[in-house]
Amino acid sequence: MTYSSIGILAAIVLVIINRDVLHPDSYRDFTPAERNYRRFLLGVMAYYVTDLLWGILEARRLTGILYADTAVHFVAMAAAVMLWTRYVVAYLDQDNAFGHMLARAGQLFFSFQTAAVVLNFFRPVLFWFDGEGGYHAGLARYASLMIQILLFLLTSVYTLWSASQTEGRTRRRHRTIGLFGIAMVLLISIQVFYPLLPLYAMGYMLGTCLLHSFVLEDEKEEYRRELKDALAAAESASKAKTAFLSSMSHEIRTPMNAIIGLNDIARNDPGASDTVKAHLRKIDASAQHLLGIINAMLDMSRIESGRMTIQQEEFSFAECLEQVNTMIGGQCREKGLSYDCRVLGQVEEYYIGDSTKLKQVMINILGNSVKFTPPGGEVSLQVEEGTRYDNKAVLRFTFRDTGIGMSEAYLPHLFEVFTQEDSSSTSRYGSTGLGMPITKSIVELMNGHIDVTSEKGKGTTFTVTVTLGRSERKSAAKETDTPAGPKQTADLKGRRVLLAEDVPVNAEILMMLLNMREMEGDLAENGQIALDMFSASEPGYYDAVLMDMRMPVMDGLEATRRIRALDRPDAARIPIIALTANAFEEDVQRSLQAGLNAHLSKPVEPETLFKTLEELIPDE
Repeated sequence: MTYSSIGILAAIVLVIINRDVLHPDSYRDFTPAERNYRRFLLGVMAYYVTDLLWGILEARRLTGILYADTAVHFVAMAAAVMLWTRYVVAYLDQDNAFGHMLARAGQLFFSFQTAAVVLNFFRPVLFWFDGEGGYHAGLARYASLMIQILLFLLTSVYTLWSASQTEGRTRRRHRTIGLFGIAMVLLISIQVFYPLLPLYAMGYMLGTCLLHSFVLEDEKEEYRRELKDALAAAESASKAKTAFLSSMSHEIRTPMNAIIGLNDIARNDPGASDTVKAHLRKIDASAQHLLGIINAMLDMSRIESGRMTIQQEEFSFAECLEQVNTMIGGQCREKGLSYDCRVLGQVEEYYIGDSTKLKQVMINILGNSVKFTPPGGEVSLQVEEGTRYDNKAVLRFTFRDTGIGMSEAYLPHLFEVFTQEDSSSTSRYGSTGLGMPITKSIVELMNGHIDVTSEKGKGTTFTVTVTLGRSERKSAAKETDTPAGPKQTADLKGRRVLLAEDVPVNAEILMMLLNMREMEGDLAENGQIALDMFSASEPGYYDAVLMDMRMPVMDGLEATRRIRALDRPDAARIPIIALTANAFEEDVQRSLQAGLNAHLSKPVEPETLFKTLEELIPDE
């Protein structure tokens, strides 16, 4: 029964130690070497099964069944050796003659052993049992063991030679494989003289434990370390990319601010002729289109890097929808399109979510409808509230148009980056192929879904669902019996503003914009000068501060922090507004955390600037 005991123990140890190899989560992820090692383990398991049965059958003198078990035992032994040679060759992965010869030798040995087992049924060349059930070894059995010794020795020589050509952890793994082969050589040599000792099984049991611990686990640890390094490199590259994009955004938006700003001032010049104003309008349209492309590329980059986030802030959905309708309605009137927006059922006044991103989704889809619908066509938007759950609400938007439509074959590619159904449409309609991928990504970030149906020449329908938080706030009209009056705003005439701007042309434009509303401005070329000028002024001298972020000597964030820290009554309450080419969301958050009241991205629209000043400056 010793054979059975050792066989059971060895099988249990092998299964426990190598359970991740024998029962993997995904066999397809295995390397060729790992697949061969798994087959080798299965071959060893088959050998163990015949071993444990041999002891039981031999103790009960079931000679007939014992004979068959012994025959299978020799075949399993040869299969394990053949699979071992294949594993070694696959693991070293060296395309040379010796490796091919070693793999071929393993196959030939298996063929030899199988042929000897078949022959043994007719003539006892491997083994036989006497009349009392005693086991006797034949000459072929000794030849088989000698061949096995030779094959294990050759695999050891091969791996140890390979180890001499490597270094570090790889050398240690190769040496472990080589030492296992040498151990098997020694144990088989002893087994030659003591056939009934379970040395062969013990050798496999100890060897597979060592191989798993010092080869497979070591490889996994190295792989995990490489993944960790790769992740760190990817994160570093992502940070570098973000820094680059932030820098490029600043560098591109700075001259764009000058172009759009000066163009806007020139269009409002009373002395400009109608022809000049027409040219200036075209310049403005082209500049806005270029700015849209820049914004789209930055958005797509942030989406791909996983850095785009959705804000969770309370907002007025009615105002959000009104702003979209004002913009799209105007575009439709200019093109001769019919535009209709309907709100069905009960839609709340306020929700919690990202109103900017929601507007971007609506404007992207409706903007495409306007762009691809010929004059006389129709564009419509339908809004309704769907399911409510866990203080959440699902809003459904249905966008329809009677435009040129899309073919059914193109629809699966609609949300792919830089795709166009018809390349000529790029020049005819002016499109980057980024709007729909960005829209889909934003919708998914808002826990929503977007569907589209379209027919060529008849039009397109988009159905968008987004999940927003429900707000407890109601509209002023619902809370009171009297309608809410207009919001109190300050008169900007005669107000004095401290402007911190290091780019002369941008400073000149802003000064001209302030003069348009009869405001007075003092210029500071960097944050340090702005801090000194504010500190030297009398409390209340300045009504607001317009602060650029990237300036020499002291940047806008640091200047704002120091102004807020001054021991004077107006330091904490004076409105400080960021006017910067830093347009990313984290830039906005940094501005607000530093104590700024608002963040306006360049190029700054004059009306947006004036509205912000009117709302933030206290009315006297």
